[in-house]
Amino acid sequence: MTDPASAEWSTWYAEEDPSTWVLAEILRDRAAAHGDRPYLRYGDGAWVTYSEMNARANRVANGLIARGVSPSESVSVMLPNCEEFLQCWYGILKAGAVMSSINTAYKGDFLSWTINLVQARTLFISDAFLDRLHFIADEVPLLERVIVVPSESPAGPDPSVAFESLVALMDAPADEPGVDYAWTDDARIMFTSGTTGRSKGVIKQNAADYFSARGSLEYMSKRRGITVDEMHAETWFSCLPLFHSNAQVLTAYPALIAGGRVAFVERFSGTRFWEQAIDMGATMFNGIGAMLYFLWNQPPSDLDRAHSVHSVLAAPAPRDIYFEFEERFGVQLTEGYGLTETGVCTVMDPSQPVRLGSCGRANPGYEVTIVEPGTDRPVPPDTPGEIVVDMKVPNIVMRAYYGMPEKTAEDFRNLKLHTGDLGRMDADGYVYFMDRVKDYIRRRGENVSSMEVERQITAHPDVAECAVIGVKADEGASSEDEIMVVLVAEGDAPDPTALTHWMAERMPYFMVPRYIRVVDALPKTPTARVRKTELRDEGIAPGTWDRDAAGVEVRR
Repeated sequence: MTDPASAEWSTWYAEEDPSTWVLAEILRDRAAAHGDRPYLRYGDGAWVTYSEMNARANRVANGLIARGVSPSESVSVMLPNCEEFLQCWYGILKAGAVMSSINTAYKGDFLSWTINLVQARTLFISDAFLDRLHFIADEVPLLERVIVVPSESPAGPDPSVAFESLVALMDAPADEPGVDYAWTDDARIMFTSGTTGRSKGVIKQNAADYFSARGSLEYMSKRRGITVDEMHAETWFSCLPLFHSNAQVLTAYPALIAGGRVAFVERFSGTRFWEQAIDMGATMFNGIGAMLYFLWNQPPSDLDRAHSVHSVLAAPAPRDIYFEFEERFGVQLTEGYGLTETGVCTVMDPSQPVRLGSCGRANPGYEVTIVEPGTDRPVPPDTPGEIVVDMKVPNIVMRAYYGMPEKTAEDFRNLKLHTGDLGRMDADGYVYFMDRVKDYIRRRGENVSSMEVERQITAHPDVAECAVIGVKADEGASSEDEIMVVLVAEGDAPDPTALTHWMAERMPYFMVPRYIRVVDALPKTPTARVRKTELRDEGIAPGTWDRDAAGVEVRR
């Protein structure tokens, strides 16, 4: 088998001192080296320099320390894309604490779970979400301190009455906090949906975040034929949510390491994307899911080539229009594969021709294998099996699931991280993602646990039991999963519109099923497990209610 990474781009980590793989120290060093250089811009705002970002982060850190936040303590963050997100994230790390970012769609039980699991005493939250916090006030007993970030859409109680403003926190000194940091220290806790249980908090260390960010610089620079040192001239652009790893360690952090610029907008807009990219001076961005198809499906315009973007990291890439997309928009695509738990562990080797349908070979620092599910025996080339990841470099894969030792042991069985994804590997080491072994649904870039959605829906008094599955709403490679609930009624069947509104009050918008189907009984195995494969095969059967067709909207 061909070596999974060419020698040309596989040795960078061996030449670096891993003790320097610490974001807080890199920010300090960049501010000292080129403090007047622009680093961050959000929306229509002005550029924030490296010096100003470092000062803001120091104020957050010193403010937290003065309020009793200890090293290694988890601090929760529930913020939309905004300028303040990075200063809160960086400030938490400069205090020696750990940032636990929360999906801004979370509410109710989902929200209280993320705060309670990590034992957060401090929460940064936008005033747009205070109504959700008010709803769970009695369910977060450990929460002592709420720091409110103002927005243009406040909701809920007056933040000045019971909470502290970020403005007050920023009265702290801008001096370096004087905290010692280690590359092996925990840096972030990222929540990823469970498949047979609650959402899991993935603990990522400083080393893991640096390796993901620095690695992305490596393969993107090699794809272009320039050095990593030359990446300081780049402007990373993102419309992806900052509470996800992609926007954090594959966008903001690479720009920081390179001494480049990063620009964010609130959310993705297919109609405004290229206009925004031009305004920001973007040269690179990351695309996920159907995002690139949305761009492709826009009517051709002069903006298609009026931008400065030259490189796009896609996960996955649009294989049926791969080269056509590159030609129309004048960009180079680079495809990769990874999880929150691993970082980008495979990528298309920049020194080799593109292989359509493949997510590349093992990224330097990782060992990726395909094994027989349940036994972990390696399978022959081109044989489907579970994708399993191991580290060649210490501490670059997640340390553990927070507070879930049994789940950690299960996913790290035989000392390798089991992704739960189905794939195959050809004789040259190229990986082809095929499906998901685990029972979760991928919708609009979000992983959705069917079990969590089912647990909420079965709490409805008119639902006896239900099964949640992913179905394809349309034909073609661009079609992503839509969510369907197949339910057995408790008496009269619930009104689908009323049920949808009921669900929307209790779960994130992206988890609310589009389709509702009522059946007399769910198909089950002799051991009473629902045969979801049979339901998926039946798909959108006659009589299935479609929220979109009915014109029922779910608010974000």
